[in-house]
Amino acid sequence: MKKYSTLYLNNFSSICSDSEFKWGDKNCDIDSFFESLVKFTSKLNDKSKIFFYGNGASHSFAEHMSLDWSKNGKISSISLSNNALLTALSNDYSYEESYTEHLKMNYNEGDFVVTISSSGNSPNIKKIIEHCNKNGIYLLSLSGLKQTNFSKVNSSNYIFVPAKTYGFVECAHQLFLHLWLDKFMNILEWERDDEQNMDNTNFNL
Repeated sequence: MKKYSTLYLNNFSSICSDSEFKWGDKNCDIDSFFESLVKFTSKLNDKSKIFFYGNGASHSFAEHMSLDWSKNGKISSISLSNNALLTALSNDYSYEESYTEHLKMNYNEGDFVVTISSSGNSPNIKKIIEHCNKNGIYLLSLSGLKQTNFSKVNSSNYIFVPAKTYGFVECAHQLFLHLWLDKFMNILEWERDDEQNMDNTNFNL
């Protein structure tokens, strides 16, 4: 009988392989999806920004990816990580409206929005998806768990992870977010002989 850790890793690999991808009006295999996503990202202009929104662990991923895209991908990226602003928007509007109001304050034509929600049903994520759809703002949603979740059903561009537990969905989301950035930067882990080093004194991307 296989041990827990082996089953865990095998199941995670299977779930990643079974994840669903859609770009525009058609479902894609993983390679076609990320080709389209990277091509789209490459066409963002010098003034474009990527907004990342999530809650809890997904908020941590949003902060992480806004850092990596700004520093390494060289595309200005934002997450709502200012606690004073978040609490002010939540107090003056509502927590459900906080991300939408943040986007309204900072959005310029040509910006791109990424939502990250394991359930796909977080109220503030639903609000921002509705806002983007109503105003023609390009959006990518990452979700999981139920096939009928709001993010998946209401997004033209999505990654859906068909896992039943939050840990698996969250880990898969982080994997796919890094896949996007690494492909954009043409980082080939499997062809490298040396290791990355982000220290400015010995930088090696």
